[in-house]
Amino acid sequence: MTIKDTLRLSLAVVAVMATANATSMDGDDLPPAKPGQCFTKAFFPAKYTTVTEKVLVSEPSEKVEVIPAKYGWETKKIKISDGTERVVTAPPAYKTVYEKVLVKPAQKTWRTNLSPNAPEASDACVQSAAAAGMDISSAAPGTCYYEHYIPEKYTTVTQKVLAAEPTEKVIAVPAKYRTVTKKILISEGTEKLVTIPAQYKTVRQKVQIEPARTEWKKTKCQDRGCNQSEVVCLVEIPAKYKTVTKRVVAKPAMTRKIKTPPVYKTVQVQELVQPATTRTVPIPAKYKTVTQRKKVADGKYTWSDASRRNAPTRTTNQCNKICLTATPAQYNKVAKQVVAKPAMTRKVTTPAKYTTIRVKKLIQPATTRRIPVPAQYKTVTKKKKIAEGYAKWVPIVCQTSINSTMINQVQRALKEKGFYKGPIDGVWGSESKAAMRAFQRANGLPVAGLSMASMEALGVY
Repeated sequence: MTIKDTLRLSLAVVAVMATANATSMDGDDLPPAKPGQCFTKAFFPAKYTTVTEKVLVSEPSEKVEVIPAKYGWETKKIKISDGTERVVTAPPAYKTVYEKVLVKPAQKTWRTNLSPNAPEASDACVQSAAAAGMDISSAAPGTCYYEHYIPEKYTTVTQKVLAAEPTEKVIAVPAKYRTVTKKILISEGTEKLVTIPAQYKTVRQKVQIEPARTEWKKTKCQDRGCNQSEVVCLVEIPAKYKTVTKRVVAKPAMTRKIKTPPVYKTVQVQELVQPATTRTVPIPAKYKTVTQRKKVADGKYTWSDASRRNAPTRTTNQCNKICLTATPAQYNKVAKQVVAKPAMTRKVTTPAKYTTIRVKKLIQPATTRRIPVPAQYKTVTKKKKIAEGYAKWVPIVCQTSINSTMINQVQRALKEKGFYKGPIDGVWGSESKAAMRAFQRANGLPVAGLSMASMEALGVY
């Protein structure tokens, strides 16, 4: 038996039930129906639009602007210090003298290889090679010998040498002065206007943002002939309000006059009490410490000639090879400081010092002017109904006609259209109902369970 045959049979079975329900619901707004049909009432919500309204936030007021007074300046020249005499010390001048000191004479040197920049081979390496039978004394530059090496040991020795000869320096003892103070006028007393700002208070106002309305709400019922088991109720929703705050003037701005006292400045004048003098201080000689390396233990070697340079027992330390090279003499440049010009003193006379003081004078007194402050508004958004909601009876599949085969067909059709993700198990559970509601909303169908319009849209009926 196909789904269509099952639906036709269920319509015939429930024909008596539909007739009884229609009779018992005398006065209801049931649509015209054929015997065996089931209906449920689907609610179509009201439609709204958004409107804006301009609300007063701050009332108009005034603010007082102070125009400051204008002043002019007058300059005065006053003496702040008499001419003085002081002794200036010129320090001694030094010059650097360089001496050339022989550090290492020209010689033939045994090195670790034939490169002139190669490290020098130690005396222990050379003597060890000679003791092993190498011809050290008659070897020509460019000759190399190879060895097995145990390195020597060194210690560090320090020595104190003269770095700067003793000398003298002249220190100037400055003159002593005493200070005399003078009080002078730099600004006359003035008057100024001080603005006391306006004081505000905050007023809260209740503004309606959404009017009262009625709305259909779904509830459950016990009608066995309706698989959706839903009814709609008209619910009254109260109006919504929003509290808006605004600032108003509690006390207007005002000005008052303040007098400022004259301003004085204290000037210090110096007088000579004791003239400047000098004294000589000896500077001792300076020394520096030179560090040298000193050998404390010789190395031990086992040598072979050049024909065995690739012997497998050859060591890899720095004394595994010595080569005779010719190196020129080496010199070091040593610097020391000597007095080129001794310290001396001279007397310097300084002139009297003056300063220029600016005196402030009133040219134009301060005034005020009032500036109007316009009212401030803000825009409030409200929701306005443009169409009332309504309920409408729609045909659905009766509960007695629903079976697992039909549910399989509905689940498969919802899955093909991408609304159902669960298994095809013939059970009309919460996941299947949610998929059907999503399909109905997406296709503009009434959300009414297994309605006939939904079944036809899915191709099941």
